[in-house]
Amino acid sequence: MFQGLTKELQTPKDLLAKLHCDFARIKANPLDVYAAFDFFVTAEHIPDWVNDIPIKRKVPLLKIVSHIANGAKHFKATDPKLKSVENVHERKGAFQAGAFQPTAFDVGDLIIELKGDEANLFGSEISVRELAQKVIKYWTAQIT
Repeated sequence: MFQGLTKELQTPKDLLAKLHCDFARIKANPLDVYAAFDFFVTAEHIPDWVNDIPIKRKVPLLKIVSHIANGAKHFKATDPKLKSVENVHERKGAFQAGAFQPTAFDVGDLIIELKGDEANLFGSEISVRELAQKVIKYWTAQIT
């Protein structure tokens, strides 16, 4: 019976390891929309793998993840339950992304504009890097 993508990607810990890899790509290039897409779509599916799908609608951090992932996957988040994200935009940095080390130079960021309760908790804007760090911390505490 088919299960997972080889023995390296079959458990929640394996999916968390993939999330860490996606996060490393975001840290290496904060404007990499492919890495951000991969990160949030992966994070959106962790509740499936830990058998707790309702958690996506309960935890504010995961509500944001769900809104971003669904908006990215379907080009438009139309589910009326998704109320966390207003928009995502690119903030240009003082230095060229890819040419300068993002941890030492301002190369810009992808910025998530939040609304509603999530904006009250996390602020009206949060960078993809900062949000991804919070998601990593959350799932690491839950899974390990």
